[in-house]
Amino acid sequence: MSAFSAYSNIAYRFLAPAKISSAIDISVTADQCVFTRLFFLFRGVSEDEMGNFITSGEKEANQYNWREVTGWSEFSKDLTHFRVLELSTMEL
Repeated sequence: MSAFSAYSNIAYRFLAPAKISSAIDISVTADQCVFTRLFFLFRGVSEDEMGNFITSGEKEANQYNWREVTGWSEFSKDLTHFRVLELSTMEL
């Protein structure tokens, strides 16, 4: 995550778990397990490129249900469940 500090602006995208599951196979065997996978792509955006992202700001991002996109579950907060959070980032 320290790679973010190299940029004033970034463009990012979360990939849905279904899109990466065939490329990155992992399984967890535990009773009452909640497994959350976040795959985050990003790249630095120069000031010259910012015009290309005029319709891709915070307001537009808030139109998405990110919990649905990423497969997040309320059980992720339940301390009675075994919880796994896999976070992968890739700079493009």
